[in-house]
Amino acid sequence: MDLTVSLLLWGVLVGVVFSVIGAAGGILASFGLITLVGVSDPNAVKPMAQMMTLSMVTVFLPAYIKRASCVIQLGLLLALGSVVGAWLGSTFSSHYLSDMSVFRPLFGVLALLIAAQVFWKTFTEINAARVTIAPPVTNTGVHSIKVTKGHLLFAHAGKSFDIAIGYPVLAGLLIAMVAAIFGVGGGFLLVPFMVSMLGMPMHIVPATAAIPIFIGGSVSIANYLQLGAQPDYGILGVLVIGGMLGALAGPKLNGLCKERWLKLGLGSVVSLIGVRYVLG
Repeated sequence: MDLTVSLLLWGVLVGVVFSVIGAAGGILASFGLITLVGVSDPNAVKPMAQMMTLSMVTVFLPAYIKRASCVIQLGLLLALGSVVGAWLGSTFSSHYLSDMSVFRPLFGVLALLIAAQVFWKTFTEINAARVTIAPPVTNTGVHSIKVTKGHLLFAHAGKSFDIAIGYPVLAGLLIAMVAAIFGVGGGFLLVPFMVSMLGMPMHIVPATAAIPIFIGGSVSIANYLQLGAQPDYGILGVLVIGGMLGALAGPKLNGLCKERWLKLGLGSVVSLIGVRYVLG
């Protein structure tokens, strides 16, 4: 198959996966650049993968916001920390992770750790559901959002959330730093954080994660370019077109999929990539 067609189809797949679960966009983009194209410079792969991620965010985020499936205030708190974290991470990575033989296995180990955490949490919840039958709830979107006494409060699908403001700011800093080091958007860390640590449902996580991904990713890309990264814009353009096309379908598919299948999908995608990179 022609390389251009392969890149376009890969871009579509990346766009669908990323826009449905809010994660693995940068990981899949990096995988395509390294494995399908053979880009050998990690400092070129990192900003290219992040550029593709940002382009997909601009496509699917408005649709999630329109149906009230985004906690904008939480996304901005995460983004506040991500500005500093993205700069620190990209600076470190540009200097100390420029060798692909070092970059690949570290990337794979990180992916496997995240996948294991997602699977553990998902199967724990499935077992709990077998003994506890929850009453049906009506999904009215995210509502009752307010900030009071240092806490962010909101409600969704019959459940109330209370999050201390400093918590997502610190998490955003650490996640963006790790994401920038590996040249990804950070969704594969942001999504487990919001699902497992904050208890948020997958139906409102992708768009909320997209806000810090976009802001932190912008800072990281700018810093990589300033430090001398040289992306291949011809290859990137084809991937971006495919990614944006795939991202158009994400919000609708997210609303149709069951919660547990979205989580298992996230874990499966990340674990497969982790195994591929660890084994070389």
